[in-house]
Amino acid sequence: MWAKRLFFENSAGVPMLLMGVKGDKRVGHHRVDDRLVGWQDVMPTLLDLADIDIPDTVDGISMVGEERREWLYGEVDEGLRATRMLHDGRYKLIYYAVGNRRLLFDLQEDPNELVDLSESREHAEILGRLTDLLIGELYGEDEKWLQNGALVGLPNQSYKPGPNRGLTSQRGAHWPPPPASNMPQIEWYSADD
Repeated sequence: MWAKRLFFENSAGVPMLLMGVKGDKRVGHHRVDDRLVGWQDVMPTLLDLADIDIPDTVDGISMVGEERREWLYGEVDEGLRATRMLHDGRYKLIYYAVGNRRLLFDLQEDPNELVDLSESREHAEILGRLTDLLIGELYGEDEKWLQNGALVGLPNQSYKPGPNRGLTSQRGAHWPPPPASNMPQIEWYSADD
């Protein structure tokens, strides 16, 4: 999907491939590691592989070390298009501020994210735990989504797609809509022009 702005696994679940230098057993060969990683882990991984100390100010963790995070927070866009995510390795909470909408998925039982468990009584504790973790990550303008410590989001909005005369969303439209782009399109000319 356009700009990889969705937190569903088919968009956000990008494989990370590592290749170490010859003889470095930390990366290994033909191994799969299912730990939660993000962009913030690239620099500490490269520093670790180069045997350079990782500064204490770095948020990420090395992907070749033994340390694993318990959950991963993600955010896309701001204001009416804001989407947030909290993933604990099995369960994923996707939050849309507009309409205060939460989606909860059990990726072990439902890897294609077809069953939203946010209204399930059996999953209320998990939803509450992930929501509390998400609230703990909010900062700046996102803090306006809180009222007395509870997540209330933004008022619901109607969405009506406008004309799309460019190449954006050629692979599918979705909510929230992708950001407008003023990116010039490539024009092809023949040698005779």
